Amino acid sequence: MTVNERHFLGFIRYALLGGDYPHGILTRTGWQEQQKMAKNQTVTGLLYTAVSQLPPDLRPPQEMMMKLYSKVVYLENMNRMLNERTCQIFKIYKEMGYHPILLKGQEVATLYDRPELRAFGDIDIFVPDWDMKMNDWVFNNAERVENIPGKDHLVAFNWNGAMVENHLCLLKFYNKSLARKMEEIVKAELNEDTPLTFVTINSQKIEVLPRTLELLYQIVHFSKHLILSGVGLRQLCDITLTIHRYHDVIDAEKLCQWFDMLEIRQMANAIAAAAVRYLGLPSEEVPYDYHEDNFGEKEDDLMDIVMDAANFGYWLKLGKRRSWWQRTAKNLRQYARLYPYMPKETRTEMWLSLIGRLK
Repeated sequence: MTVNERHFLGFIRYALLGGDYPHGILTRTGWQEQQKMAKNQTVTGLLYTAVSQLPPDLRPPQEMMMKLYSKVVYLENMNRMLNERTCQIFKIYKEMGYHPILLKGQEVATLYDRPELRAFGDIDIFVPDWDMKMNDWVFNNAERVENIPGKDHLVAFNWNGAMVENHLCLLKFYNKSLARKMEEIVKAELNEDTPLTFVTINSQKIEVLPRTLELLYQIVHFSKHLILSGVGLRQLCDITLTIHRYHDVIDAEKLCQWFDMLEIRQMANAIAAAAVRYLGLPSEEVPYDYHEDNFGEKEDDLMDIVMDAANFGYWLKLGKRRSWWQRTAKNLRQYARLYPYMPKETRTEMWLSLIGRLK
């Protein structure tokens, strides 16, 4: 990891959970690199939060601060719109008789000191009682439908300026045995006897996952995107704040059982260690013993993978113009790096990807 990357992580750590300012004076080139990393990792709002609190003589040049501020204003406006659309579509779904559950995105943003500065994405909704009636509503009201049931595990569509994803299953494992186990967990945790959990958005109560299942969901979501192409620092920040806010209500015993069932214990351990080492999470708040497997320096490896691939495989996407062999070699390297953390799912996704490329 480079000096610039460590300085960057210091800014993000300070914006997330406070502590000391990162030490050292950056040159203009250094500040340009900080802004580039913030863009690639979709944490520009956090970088702005940190540097705007620096003493004036340590801040970036004025034109760079203005550039950061313009991006912050855009984030604020988009998050305001997405909050409105989230409340509107939840009201519609409930009036139709469904029981929608908000996933990540605008829900996780509520954990930040300044939710309006979290980089926005889609409105992700898990609809456990989805049926064709909802599918008809989507086709009748959406501006554009990008995914339909049968071709994927979600329905993605544009609606009133927002991208909405209706998830038809909570998490999709490509390994069949792991997929069955995940379905068992979801059915056991989300039933008629499950107490409802809410967040408040625009004074409206929006249902979300139970906190223990929420943490599992975020860890698996983060992990699977790492296997497929990469995932940004923003998602690791989300996990860090979820643990920080809800560690005292998370069922540690149940969570560890799930880690073992889904064979992701090494990944969960490395995520916790990286959150503690790089993002300032107090070690006593981790709701499971992440030192148990004596995994050494894997938190360093994990952070390197995150920084290399950037948000949802940013650098891998830039490589689309390369030859088939160069892209394949890059993907194989990614699989090799992730294999120690999630061997069964990584192996399955690797073979499915290679078979798909050969067709």
